[in-house]
Amino acid sequence: MLFKMLGIQRAYEQCKDGMPKPRQIFVTQSRVLAAKVEEYFTKLLESLSTGQKTKEELAVMIKSKQQRQQDRSLVDADDDQNWRSDLPLKYSNLRDEHFPLFLTFDRVC
Repeated sequence: MLFKMLGIQRAYEQCKDGMPKPRQIFVTQSRVLAAKVEEYFTKLLESLSTGQKTKEELAVMIKSKQQRQQDRSLVDADDDQNWRSDLPLKYSNLRDEHFPLFLTFDRVC
């Protein structure tokens, strides 16, 4: 399923010609699994895009990645209350930048 989502996202990024962004959602029971799948998806998507970048762009990408890792280390991984607290309460209020989504079933409900 992850690679299917990756293929759809990659196809969208390669030819955005007026096409709406796909709204993909990965739903699972486990919060840890959702977080790990999202992390793996992001890494795969970033690795696909690095082939077209210059050395300067790669250096900026590495610095931002290191900053994100430091920011993530400050968050308690077991804190369910703050996990994905950036999402609105209603599905109709979601914007394109929220997708693809990796959520637990409880969060969807």
